[in-house]
Amino acid sequence: MFKPQVQRGMKELDRSAFTLTRSVVALRVPTKSVGLIKSDLASDVLRVHKVLNVVSDNSGQNDHKLVLLRPEITTTSLDEASDQLRALVQKNGWETLTHSVTMGYDNWTADEILKAVLPDPTQAPTAYEQIGHIAHMNLRDEYLEYKSIIGQVIIDKSPTVTMVVNKLDTIDNTFRNFNMEVLAGEPNFIAQVRENDCVFRFDYSKVYWNSRLHPEHERLIKRFKIGSSVCDVMAGVGPFAVPAAKRGSLVWANDLNPASYAALADNIGLNKMQGRVKPFNMDGRDFIRQAFADFYASTQNGPLSLAPIPKNPNANRTRPAAAKPDPPPIAVASRSFDHVVMNLPAIAIEFLDAFRGLFRRITGADDSSVNLPLIHTHCFTKSDEPEKDILQRACRAMGYPEDQYMELDAEVYFVRQVAPNKDMYCLSLNLPRSVAYANDDET
Repeated sequence: MFKPQVQRGMKELDRSAFTLTRSVVALRVPTKSVGLIKSDLASDVLRVHKVLNVVSDNSGQNDHKLVLLRPEITTTSLDEASDQLRALVQKNGWETLTHSVTMGYDNWTADEILKAVLPDPTQAPTAYEQIGHIAHMNLRDEYLEYKSIIGQVIIDKSPTVTMVVNKLDTIDNTFRNFNMEVLAGEPNFIAQVRENDCVFRFDYSKVYWNSRLHPEHERLIKRFKIGSSVCDVMAGVGPFAVPAAKRGSLVWANDLNPASYAALADNIGLNKMQGRVKPFNMDGRDFIRQAFADFYASTQNGPLSLAPIPKNPNANRTRPAAAKPDPPPIAVASRSFDHVVMNLPAIAIEFLDAFRGLFRRITGADDSSVNLPLIHTHCFTKSDEPEKDILQRACRAMGYPEDQYMELDAEVYFVRQVAPNKDMYCLSLNLPRSVAYANDDET
């Protein structure tokens, strides 16, 4: 009874086609009794999105209201109503009557509208990821001919969405972006999102962002202690780097994609982290080798200092604040990076080869005073034995004996399922000393 009229085959949205009028049973009751009915007899009252269930009484009785009842109550004799409601009506002599209710496009949800339009009335593609003002959908082929109406309905029913896009192909493994088609709304790919108490701004058509990774970003960031040093090899627009810096870490962050690098630099400024995050635009392996060498060289004259978070000169104050000294810089005592993050799941595990012999080339002899990093590498697997598969792949990349994979000081953490039979994991691996100081030139 309270569903939009079926409009199979509609390709361009006609909102007026969803207007309909239905009759419901109503009670004419004194205004003072309305609250009692709505609270104690809520199960008998009409509940339809954006439809008032208490309306004015046009009979001239200004001290009365009409309370509309649920559609299953079809007769004024109230046969389908609760025993309590029927008893109250009989006791108080309330009048029952019918009342016309007009509903339209605004009363229906996106799911209800699309089920009235699409060929399969049991399904509606209303799921999307929201990135700022952008709704990102992955429409199946059977829905493509309805893409215009789907996009417009999503905008109409989502107050914070002003553009809907559809993914056209798979993610590019080099720059981690993909082609998109605008389904509805004004084309504007500059998105702004907030995550982990930081603001991120970027061109969504040129960079990678996945809101579903928020828990994973937060999980790793919490592992970084104040004064720790982080090497973020595939940093993207900064979802690990910027919040880690805000929590008190020194971060060197890199991304090969020029658009990601530009957004990363912008986000460092937006969050006032210029003294804590240093951005780079390099190949990942080159960055690992260069960053570790430069970091080690920069510690030769003593510990590094991490800039304190700057004061906000625009903070609203109701009265002058008492003068306080600036917080002291944070000492970064390690002589090498404490953590490495490699968040490029399709190929990141292969970059572990860059660590083979890295410390021998930087420090010369095996130097026990130089800390070795904990490397967090994201990866995919389809194996029935994910931990074994991931550890053995890591061994192959590092040149570590594959049959000794269980001897690695490592943790394999399940992140999420990205597709049927395809899972994302994070390998947190303490770099083996035999790998860090390997000398493959020795005979």
